[in-house]
Amino acid sequence: MKTFVPMLIEQCPQQRINEVVSLPKKPSKFNVNVDYVNPLKRNRPTGSPRKLIYLFGVEWAWSPAHNRMDHYYLNLKPNHWFLWNHWLDDCSEQWKWEWIFLSYANTGCKDLKAIASHMMLDFWEKEREFQGLDHYHFIDNTGLLSVEEVQAISREVW
Repeated sequence: MKTFVPMLIEQCPQQRINEVVSLPKKPSKFNVNVDYVNPLKRNRPTGSPRKLIYLFGVEWAWSPAHNRMDHYYLNLKPNHWFLWNHWLDDCSEQWKWEWIFLSYANTGCKDLKAIASHMMLDFWEKEREFQGLDHYHFIDNTGLLSVEEVQAISREVW
């Protein structure tokens, strides 16, 4: 699986004037856990994931030499939803795309947009709190979640 990175402005989703939408309601009894705060002990994923649902991609561009590109994916397992990031490792000698397991949630809910929204909301809140992450600079690709839905999540976090 290849993550698409737009190289032309025409390839980015339109982000100028967008409808303001609300987050879907958090499903009852839906518990999200960020892995570095509450590590998954059993059935921990190894290697790269399969059968993914692409959510969206965002970028931070603090300077030409300091940036971050994240592409988020959902992965359904028998007992959990997993949130993954496909990110560009530009610190290695040869740049390469890496997978990192971010968080997990129970499978009680069937609404994919609600699952994705609340898993991202929880992850970004922890990133802001523990890592000092600021608001992304632009949305470079959409999937299950639209630009408006990603902006709704970010409004809650930042």
